[in-house]
Amino acid sequence: MLSARLQVCAAYVTQGGHICDVGTDHAQLPVYLVEQGIAAAAIASDIGEGPLQAAERTIAQHGLTGRIRTILSDGLLQIPGDDVTDIVIAGMGGETMVHILESAPFPLDGKRLILQPMTKAEILRQWLYSHGFVIREERCVREEQRLYSVMRAEYTGACYKIALWALRIGAMDLTDPDCMAYAEHQLAQLTRRSEAMRRAGTPDDAAEEMAAALRERLEEFR
Repeated sequence: MLSARLQVCAAYVTQGGHICDVGTDHAQLPVYLVEQGIAAAAIASDIGEGPLQAAERTIAQHGLTGRIRTILSDGLLQIPGDDVTDIVIAGMGGETMVHILESAPFPLDGKRLILQPMTKAEILRQWLYSHGFVIREERCVREEQRLYSVMRAEYTGACYKIALWALRIGAMDLTDPDCMAYAEHQLAQLTRRSEAMRRAGTPDDAAEEMAAALRERLEEFR
């Protein structure tokens, strides 16, 4: 059974696509996608030999050895990108995801990116919008009392100046209660930081400006 986060990732995958799951760990997502007929083929990759061996065991247990390929890879560096339609990167920090995408040895034009950052989602969103990508869809998922973002992005070649509030909540639909809760949490984080810095005598103007923009955005949906 997939975790809530991976269920949303699976929902974003192209029907009949060829996916690459970066940092696959036990290959739960590729196995699910191939078994359910969502993906035609899959690559399960990981930087560690241990996790990759665990992935191979999972794949073998499900009788999918011939349909899911395992590759020991540092991010995307060892991945043959020609046939890959969808790249899934889940369960990592936003900064690590940026490094993986920046280091891709093949063009990301035409690839669907399905990204689930554990931390620093704002850094990932900033990088995407300033490097020719657009977030087509973004959901918030609740898992073990925490809220996470899952986004679907693609390359357009156009660089966008993203609104300050969007750095913190991306393309989330604030009519969804979980997305609103995520946004409220982001605002609370910014507010605490601003107040702490001001008390310390070193005001963080950027944080205060972002908090004001996010607060104004949230008021539109309250």
